[in-house]
Amino acid sequence: MRKIFSLSALLFVCGCQQNVVVPTAKELIASPPLLAEWRVKCETGEYSHLSADEKARMCATTGDATISVAQIKAGNEEADFFKANTIRK
Repeated sequence: MRKIFSLSALLFVCGCQQNVVVPTAKELIASPPLLAEWRVKCETGEYSHLSADEKARMCATTGDATISVAQIKAGNEEADFFKANTIRK
């Protein structure tokens, strides 16, 4: 009886777990709040303690999006600097 109850409890717990949908890099770039949330999850939150393989699967797009956002920001700053210095006053 105990084995059946413990097996039932285990199946219930496993059945209630939801699959995590990892956002794409494009979705993360388009949504800064979503990117910030996933960065926290991957750096110090619930995914920070995972094994290397699992962490790579869960957090690879977050790293890609973080790099892309930094490159976009740097490119915009350079474009603004160039524009400010080339406009004839």
